[in-house]
Amino acid sequence: MHLPYPTPLAVVTEKTPTTDYPYMNQRIHYKICGYNATLCTPSAPPEDQPSRDWRSVLPGQAIGLSMYNLDDQQDGLTLNSILIRQPFKLTVALFASSGWDDRDVSLNSTLHSTDSDIVIREYYINNERYGKAYLSPNFNGQEYTGDMVEVDLETAKYNTVRLHGIETDFADYYSTSTTSLDGIDPYKKATSKNKEDQVVIKRLQNVDNDLAGYQNGFSALSGTTSYGFMVPFFNGAEYHGKAVRLTVGQFNISMWDNWIEDQEFRRFRTVQSTEIDSDGNTRFIYEDVGGDSDFSAIDVLDLATVDDDLRGFIGGFAHKNYAYFVPHFNGKYFSGKIARVDVDAFNAASVQVIDLQTKDVRLAGFYGGFATNIIPSIVNGLAADYAYLAPYKNLIGPVNGINTKFTSDGYKANDVFDEQESIGGDRMEPNHHGCLTRINLDTFNVAGVDFIDLQEVDTDLRGFAGGFQGGLHGYLVPYSKGFGDYSSKLVRFDLLNFNLDGIEVLDLAGKSDELKGYVTGFAYETYAVLVPYQNGRSDVNYRARNQFAKLTRVDFNDFTANGILTLDVSMVSRKNTPDQPDKDLRGFVGGFCAGSFMYLVPNFNGVWYGKIVRVDMRDFDVIATAQAAGEATDFTTGFKGVQAVDLQRFNTKLAGFSGGFLRLRPPPIEKFYEANLDIFTYATGLDRLEPKGAVFSPYGEAVIEEEGGAPEIMPEGIEKNP
Repeated sequence: MHLPYPTPLAVVTEKTPTTDYPYMNQRIHYKICGYNATLCTPSAPPEDQPSRDWRSVLPGQAIGLSMYNLDDQQDGLTLNSILIRQPFKLTVALFASSGWDDRDVSLNSTLHSTDSDIVIREYYINNERYGKAYLSPNFNGQEYTGDMVEVDLETAKYNTVRLHGIETDFADYYSTSTTSLDGIDPYKKATSKNKEDQVVIKRLQNVDNDLAGYQNGFSALSGTTSYGFMVPFFNGAEYHGKAVRLTVGQFNISMWDNWIEDQEFRRFRTVQSTEIDSDGNTRFIYEDVGGDSDFSAIDVLDLATVDDDLRGFIGGFAHKNYAYFVPHFNGKYFSGKIARVDVDAFNAASVQVIDLQTKDVRLAGFYGGFATNIIPSIVNGLAADYAYLAPYKNLIGPVNGINTKFTSDGYKANDVFDEQESIGGDRMEPNHHGCLTRINLDTFNVAGVDFIDLQEVDTDLRGFAGGFQGGLHGYLVPYSKGFGDYSSKLVRFDLLNFNLDGIEVLDLAGKSDELKGYVTGFAYETYAVLVPYQNGRSDVNYRARNQFAKLTRVDFNDFTANGILTLDVSMVSRKNTPDQPDKDLRGFVGGFCAGSFMYLVPNFNGVWYGKIVRVDMRDFDVIATAQAAGEATDFTTGFKGVQAVDLQRFNTKLAGFSGGFLRLRPPPIEKFYEANLDIFTYATGLDRLEPKGAVFSPYGEAVIEEEGGAPEIMPEGIEKNP
């Protein structure tokens, strides 16, 4: 499995064991049994190699897997002693046991005949600076905009600045006049060896003047083609449906075994790639995670030509070969029509629609969603692939109630500018709702739609802004319960048991009454990360603003107030020049993680602004702990800390973005193997590959007799009882 960003390796659910699957409620034991040093720097492997002792987690806990996290944590692994220049390959052994007790597991622990077989899995983990990101244009304070921005995150190929011991590699230094919207060139020529720019701008309105005002975006991978999708919302004239597909990379991947000389360092490569642009030109890419510095193709599909109600979406996601657009408000009423389109065809003929309100009138007005990567099987009890939509808001009238279309409630079937005032005026009120909706993606019809109303658990569980998967749970991001009434209650729900019994609630206000009003979030290792937007605390926020800056991390394995840790990015001594804290770093809409870093997308901090923030997660704990103790953060952290790039220094119009996403690329063609697929699938909830033929691994070549079979050659050191 190639992980485009760090993700939980295993989450074991609490489920009643059966005769055929006796390990469903047992401990999962794991062991790091090797890593591919050829993907690291060519120096000798460190003496403190990863421990080869078995460790374990209880049902409901997660094993975190990232390139630096392979050490002494029960819920994680740490490789912080290894300098990684390339995507990293790690071999992990897992098995389930019904016999080991709760004490620490070691090689000498007692074994039982009911233990499962060992599962062998190899993972690819991206290096610390990874890929390219794309920011979704929305409103920059002057106009609804279509200025699409690509940011190169692979900063190792650029020059860096070191002043007073601070090395800045994510800063405002790299631009040329070819990427300047207004012709101003205040920067030196691009400093990477391929003369690429760190920031590249594409004005979508040069293709179509209506291409503006997008509300987030997402990425998709189809074979060797990487796409980005912009979600249409409101362009200043109308709520529109013009979805944009960007072809952001086409890859040819082949195996090599050679040395590459670089001006900065010497490194070993096992994978080399070429990329082909829209004109058929080919070039070599010398970084495994590099790519084109332009958008090779832009395609537009007006969803409203299929159904005039297909307008005004917020957020979306990709699953298998489809791109999904989540309904919010279409200019006439809050919508429940979710649309999907084939990512390759991307035409009107491939558009499919479900009107969720034919299931229940309450199912309208969502804010983003996600599809899961859990493989349906009799082991986990899932019958299909599912997606989940985050409930946000709609309207309620005094006569016909929620989402009324009665004229007596003030409804008018005409295009409007504002979501409330022009629909019913004062007779209608916003209705922030809690109808968490699940969709069967295999059937994609009304019969495959079900929902639970979270307000039956707690009336505060409404008005969420996004959601994401973390292991075998889904998480909903708390935003607003009503105008000026921001929410602090993070919801976790069981992806294997979609009912109210599987709902857990963590009130972040139990940690601090400032922790509320987030917009979107994501999973990183064994953590949920919430992006701070506005909490309404003008009494404590800088310059009496509503927007705040406390990036919030919640431990999957400690879903309590004790598992919450915050980092105020506006109060950190940054590893920029100058290094003083920047109190304007607040009011973000969206974020994502890549390699060792997470990125926060700038929106509004009192004014629309454009400072994209990068946080090195290896420094998160030490900085957050210092802040919690009231200590200064002007100390050496060991990694990259917090840095920012001010996109408005490239052009003043680059502000007010509505989200961002990472470009996906195919994994290396090295394959992996596994045994006992049922146990592994159940334990991890992750996708798997069942290879056939030759398997390349750091332990030699193995032959798979049939799909899913055990290899003839097994890695050394994985016996349960050596």
